Amino acid sequence: MTVPRTATIAALFAMLASACVPAPEAAPAIAAPGAAASASFAAMASEDADLERAKAAATAFSTQLRGTLQAAVAEGGPTAAIGVCSTDAPRIADAVMAEHDLHLGRVALPGRNRNPAQAADNWQLATLQRFQQAVAGGAAAGEQLSVTRDGLPAGVSLRMMRGIATEPGCPACHGKHVAPDVRDAIALRYPDDGATGFDIGDLRGALWVEVPTRIATPTGGNP
Repeated sequence: MTVPRTATIAALFAMLASACVPAPEAAPAIAAPGAAASASFAAMASEDADLERAKAAATAFSTQLRGTLQAAVAEGGPTAAIGVCSTDAPRIADAVMAEHDLHLGRVALPGRNRNPAQAADNWQLATLQRFQQAVAGGAAAGEQLSVTRDGLPAGVSLRMMRGIATEPGCPACHGKHVAPDVRDAIALRYPDDGATGFDIGDLRGALWVEVPTRIATPTGGNP
C-alpha cells in the first residue's frame, strides 16, 4: 500500500504533536500569611517550576524533531523518516536534556518497540500499562497523561509521561501493511523491530520526562 507523501508528512507531525504536554494546571489557592504559608507557597512554586520545566523540554524535543522530519520526508519520503528516528532523534534528545537539565525519551511496551533501547521498564512500563488499560476501556491514547511528584527516588522531583497515539499516516511506518521499501529500511536498522501492526487510535508508546531535584543555592553572607 502506498501512502501519499503529503499525508505521511502531516501524520508524522500529528504523531509528534500528540507527545506534547497539555496546558498548565490551574494554580492552587495561596494559604494565609505566616511561616507555614510561606513554606507552602515555596513548595507550590517549586512544583509549578518543575512541571513547566518538563513541559518546556517536551515541547522543545517535539518541535525540533518535527522540523527535522519535515525536511527529511519532504526530500526522501517515508524511508527518510526511519533515518531521522535512528540518528537525529537521539541527538535532539541529548541537546534538549542538556539545555533543560533533565532526562527524557520515548518508550514502547515490551515487544512493541522499534529501538531496543526504547522498551519500557520499571515505572515507565507500569505507567504505560495503565495507559493501555484506559485506552482499552475507550479513552483516547493521545490524552493519556501522568504527572507524579510523590514517592519518587532521591534526587527526582517530578516524572511526567504522555501517551503517543497512532495517527492517520503513521501506518506507513507502523501499520499492518508497510510498503516493501519502508519495511526494508526498517529491517536494515532494526532487525528485531516490533513496532508495526498498529491501527489508527492505538497507543503506540509514550514520551517521558524526569526532572531532577534542584539543589538550593545559599544566598547572602560572604563567599
